Amino acid sequence: MLTRLKHISRWTPLALCSLLCAALLVACGGTTGSSTSTTSSTSTTSSASTVPPSSTSTSASMTALAGNGFTISYPQGLQLSRSGSRLIILTDSTGMIKMTIAIVLNPNGVISADSLVNTAIKAQKVRLKNVQTESVPPTVTVGGASWSQQSVSGTQRLNAANVAIQSVALANVHPGNTLTSKSYTIVYSAPKSMFSQANTTFFQPILQSFKFQP
Repeated sequence: MLTRLKHISRWTPLALCSLLCAALLVACGGTTGSSTSTTSSTSTTSSASTVPPSSTSTSASMTALAGNGFTISYPQGLQLSRSGSRLIILTDSTGMIKMTIAIVLNPNGVISADSLVNTAIKAQKVRLKNVQTESVPPTVTVGGASWSQQSVSGTQRLNAANVAIQSVALANVHPGNTLTSKSYTIVYSAPKSMFSQANTTFFQPILQSFKFQP
């Protein structure tokens, strides 16, 4: 048994990073083989969070969603798809405004939040050209926990045009350093010309509603 545990400890970090990267690359492409789409139908009020509120709040109705170890509420203008319990994708009707939440088992937190966010940013760079690093705080508080944060921008071919895109990646390990630890990675992106508006209308209300579940 001890030999088996040592073997698992050697390959787990690489395997987890590979799973996360694969999930995020699928999400970037906008399709998942086993995902199902739903239209929001149940309204609720988004709860407050320690994420700094945007200067302009959205008045859109919110739909509650229970994920793998967390809950969120999202504006009804977004469409939901998910792949099992590992991946949630929220997009607007154009597919240009997107948020993904990827969850992977991470026993004992062998992969740090910094490593997770680095993997997420690498996945974004795969789909972008002329990549530039955007200045954001290295950490942000979501759901009462500190998340690692990075942001990049670049151009992507969308709807037969080259579009400047900005992406932000957040990562957290919860609960920390236990056999049941999971890695949570959130990536949200939008055309740079409307990123501020999308952040106010969609992304921040979702992040403000995020809560870890026991």
